[in-house]
Amino acid sequence: MGGSKASSTSEVGNGLPRCGCNETMKLLVSKSIENPGRKFWKCRNNMNGCGLFLWDDLVSEFAVKETNPSGCRQCEVNKAYLIEFAKEIVEEIDCRVGKLNKLEKLKKKIAMERGKIYG
Repeated sequence: MGGSKASSTSEVGNGLPRCGCNETMKLLVSKSIENPGRKFWKCRNNMNGCGLFLWDDLVSEFAVKETNPSGCRQCEVNKAYLIEFAKEIVEEIDCRVGKLNKLEKLKKKIAMERGKIYG
């Protein structure tokens, strides 16, 4: 843990980050010599918890990467591509359904003609 002495406890209610106990973690500020003023997250279940410890700057860096606007732009591109692909599939299915309907009509017509011939 790097000798982090905790003070200035505050809680985050948005559900991030969560520890292995599936609890919202506590945000604390280190008063250690090695990391003075550095924020960190800690499992709120002191004695019986999972003991997870995360530096806030690393959590924040991960959150920024997860919400990167360029990533969102890529999602929009993928979404547009998938919508277009789905439309093409629907068109192909409609075309095949039309062909199947024609085949069914031809089968009935052939059956009727056979009935007339062999009837």
